[in-house]
Amino acid sequence: MARYHIKAIDLAKEMGVSANAVSNLRKSDTMPRLDGDSLNNLCNALNKLALNLDEQITPISLIDYTRDYEPDDEPQSSTTSAPSQSKHSNQLTQSRKNNPHASLLRIIPEEVLELA
Repeated sequence: MARYHIKAIDLAKEMGVSANAVSNLRKSDTMPRLDGDSLNNLCNALNKLALNLDEQITPISLIDYTRDYEPDDEPQSSTTSAPSQSKHSNQLTQSRKNNPHASLLRIIPEEVLELA
């Protein structure tokens, strides 16, 4: 928000949420869970309130990703097939247990993944 010169109270009003909700989102040590509507609402509010905006704010511009490598990690070949959603979800859960500092961003609600 500081990058775009937006006050938390103004963002809260624009999004229709409490100032505490914006504060929790801003100060969180881990990536909070946001559904698609909330993420869309956040981007729309930031785009409306941002000063000197060169390009539209998108979810991609809000997320920084740094992969945590373990010493025993081996690069996977590009011919390996992608894991199923449930296996992938289990791998993410196990990774989270092994590394408490890892963040998990769920853009797709878990209910949708369970239906796949």
